[in-house]
Amino acid sequence: MTGPPPDEAGGGRRDRGFRERKREDHALLLIEELRTHLSDLSRVRRILLELGRFYDPILGGPIMGVAEQRAIVEALGRGQPDQARAVIDARYQLYIKDRAHLGRDSEG
Repeated sequence: MTGPPPDEAGGGRRDRGFRERKREDHALLLIEELRTHLSDLSRVRRILLELGRFYDPILGGPIMGVAEQRAIVEALGRGQPDQARAVIDARYQLYIKDRAHLGRDSEG
């Protein structure tokens, strides 16, 4: 054996390791899904529940805490999607601030 086996396409190593893989941030995908589906309250609640499970060590708590979840749902219940979007955007800005692994600068 002269080295690692090529992948199915014959183009090199099958697993290049963690360092060469781009990290996908599932929380950012959920936030984008949340922004897109504000008219579907049951979907919003499911997304918020999942976002509440993601711990942010920099903020020292969930990405989307109970207070923010409640504010979003209540704003949507009152027919104020812009207010809900403002809460989402504020949490998003806190989340991406100073996170080089997300490919954004600290002013993002």
